Amino acid sequence: MIYNFTGLAALIIVCTILNESEDPALLSVPTLHLVNIALHLIAGLCLIVAGRSFRGGAPLGLWGLSNLLYALGFLTVTSPLAGSHALIGNLIGNLLIDAGTVVAYVSLCLFLKSPRRTLWLLLPAGLFSLAKVGLFLVIGLYLPANVVLGCLCRVLLTVGSAWILWHHAEPELRPASGVLAGFQLIWAVILVARVVWELGIVIPTGTIAHGDLGGDPTTPVALLLRCCVTFTLTLGYLWMLGRRLEMRLNRLARQDPLTRVANRRALWEAGDSAMTRAHQQGWPLAVLMIDVDHFKSVNDRWGHGVGDRVLTAVATTISASLRNGDLLGRVGGEEFAVLLPDAGAEAAANIAERIRKAVEMLVVDTSHGSVTCTISAGVAMLGAHSGWDRLIDDADEALYRAKTGGRNRVETATG
Repeated sequence: MIYNFTGLAALIIVCTILNESEDPALLSVPTLHLVNIALHLIAGLCLIVAGRSFRGGAPLGLWGLSNLLYALGFLTVTSPLAGSHALIGNLIGNLLIDAGTVVAYVSLCLFLKSPRRTLWLLLPAGLFSLAKVGLFLVIGLYLPANVVLGCLCRVLLTVGSAWILWHHAEPELRPASGVLAGFQLIWAVILVARVVWELGIVIPTGTIAHGDLGGDPTTPVALLLRCCVTFTLTLGYLWMLGRRLEMRLNRLARQDPLTRVANRRALWEAGDSAMTRAHQQGWPLAVLMIDVDHFKSVNDRWGHGVGDRVLTAVATTISASLRNGDLLGRVGGEEFAVLLPDAGAEAAANIAERIRKAVEMLVVDTSHGSVTCTISAGVAMLGAHSGWDRLIDDADEALYRAKTGGRNRVETATG
């Protein structure tokens, strides 16, 4: 989708430039309006389709809606059907563009889950936009004043967007969000420059009269830069979406879907790395193998739904008993393993016993009544020349002794 958008956008811009027969280097205002309409339509449709293609895509759909509002706004401003109502059409079109900016800001807040306080900018931005209506009712359309009010509305939300992208994006999104924040700030500077131009040159000199819709030299430049901004922001949003989907897929590939702890693959990879570091640095390393006692009877008596709740509760209880840096994984059925970096034999045995006591006190409330369970655990230490598979085998042997020795107990591997 990103490549399709890039190709279509580039094709539209190139074809438009080639179509300018008199002076290809300078695009006319109507042509630039058409380019903006086309770009926003393409961006809006791409983003709406992307937002509907996965769960949680509502913010992306809102961003697409904002682009459609931009397109409708530019279309309303330039529509030849307006005729004698061109002044009202210009006002409505600019209000639609402001509305697109508001929707885009809200969608960014939702996408990055920024705090609610970031929405307060909508109030002053909305007031600047509504001031156009009041001005129109009092003195009619005065284009320079409309430009100033519209730019101030967009400056507030553009700077706010840059702040959100910089401060509230997840670390994995920072490359994309940082680039987008930079472009937002550049766009804000351009808008401020246009405000300064209107207030310092156009309005004092009376270059544009009341009711005049043309003659503003900043309009072509602003429209051309708007094309670049639309192109960049849409690609940036899709870039962040791609990164977030990649993060989700990586998490699903490394996480047990029921208990939300690491799966066997993730634990084995972490174990190999920890073992290598332990051998290189001479640090101790321990592994716990844990099995829920008589779990089959829980499933047989209460059903698999209750069994799943018990496993989830056991995983949560084990996690709460671990240190920072320890890693819990579900390695199959009712069996868990815990990686304990930098833990000696005594520390590992104490952690295992703490886990055992915590699970013994666990009560899982269900619609069928309260369910309790116990665990058995085996502890193994990394030897000077042993590998990961040997460490797991030693912990399994210790676990087997704990289960054959009466269950609800901890055994440590010998040798």
